[in-house]
Amino acid sequence: MPLLPNIQWAQRKDRVYLTIDLQNAKNPTIKLDNGSDGKHGHVSFKGKAQSHATGADAHEYEVELDLFGAIDSEESKISISDRSVLLVIAKQESTGEHWPRLLKETGKVGRNIKVDWNKWVDEDEEEDKPDDLDMSQLQNLQQFGGGGMPGMGGMGGMPGMADMNFEDLGGDDENINGTADSDDDDLPPLEKE
Repeated sequence: MPLLPNIQWAQRKDRVYLTIDLQNAKNPTIKLDNGSDGKHGHVSFKGKAQSHATGADAHEYEVELDLFGAIDSEESKISISDRSVLLVIAKQESTGEHWPRLLKETGKVGRNIKVDWNKWVDEDEEEDKPDDLDMSQLQNLQQFGGGGMPGMGGMGGMPGMADMNFEDLGGDDENINGTADSDDDDLPPLEKE
């Protein structure tokens, strides 16, 4: 009997992030569609992989999710790395609001599904916090054939930081306004009881 993988999720107005927490997933079968009614997305994952929960041995994993809203499988992307499987699922109505929940069914979700707080952005803060995920590095679902994130290389440093002059930020004795830092004052001696 296949096991249920742990899943983390987050969303934006135009997409849903699903991270399936499985290591070394080899050639998994992943299907995205809008189910029979066309109003609710359906995600199907099946594959053999390792998990933190089960140790070093590979096991069969399987999960079926009926999502709250319709999805665009043609615009959805996937990345398979040694650490996880990331699905970036495009919502069919990308100008809409955030979904009130991940799944179609109301009530308590399974204990294997949790919010991904590293990717989560509140709906009213979405405009202020740009998405740092480079979508060009992910594979289209139609081209799905395995392999991690092509072109990532060594990741380099932080872009734009090479030209920054840190001398302009002030020396040891001055704060940003150019005045002496009050933290450097001598402290009074400790009192003895």
